[in-house]
Amino acid sequence: MTKELICVYQDCVMCGDRGKKLKQIIETNNLQVRKVSFASDEGNNLIHTAIFEHNISTMPFFTDGKKFSTKIEDFNGQSTKKVPVITKKSKSVKTGGKGNKK
Repeated sequence: MTKELICVYQDCVMCGDRGKKLKQIIETNNLQVRKVSFASDEGNNLIHTAIFEHNISTMPFFTDGKKFSTKIEDFNGQSTKKVPVITKKSKSVKTGGKGNKK
């Protein structure tokens, strides 16, 4: 099943090295990307939603209508990054130093 994404852009998003990577991700993950200019009415509305509801303030960004992200990898169902494991460590209080001279 093909998933359609919208890419809101200011400059050509499919050019250069980044464009090659995007095309490969699109093809590998059976995605369909519809490019929308930031200057169009639809682009303007999507930018407003991205900024005020999803805290995204850079272009290009991608959306499926619900999720907004600057990374197309967020829509392919698998992460290309390893997520770091965060563990709680007790905070140690530093003693000594210049402020503790007697």
